[in-house]
Amino acid sequence: MRIGNDDTFLLMEAAPLEGGYSALRVEAVASASGRKFTAAHDRLMMDSDEATVQRFVEFADLKREQFETPFTEGGWLRFQRDSHGAIIVRYRVGGWKAAAAMEGEVLVDGEFANSFCREFGALLRSQR
Repeated sequence: MRIGNDDTFLLMEAAPLEGGYSALRVEAVASASGRKFTAAHDRLMMDSDEATVQRFVEFADLKREQFETPFTEGGWLRFQRDSHGAIIVRYRVGGWKAAAAMEGEVLVDGEFANSFCREFGALLRSQR
């Protein structure tokens, strides 16, 4: 799944590892005024236990205003709804071996919030 626009986006997709372990390939790009920042990680794992899935379901069902789940290597995803129904997606993608990280945010317009929640829910469940 990819959210954002051509210049600033967050891409997350399943990338299974050997031995059947579930991982994610995550790419973040932020561009403005001639500057471009990028981060990519092809072996991130996300907390996808039952409690995390339940918190996300409550967020998707409008019973929570926020949702957060950690990535391995010190990263995270944070979702928050604004007063117009849009979802602000904040993220941190990092790597221990590289000793570097990138934080940013992208906006999911309110009209796309439900489809975003369906796609992210499927991705979250694929990590179990």
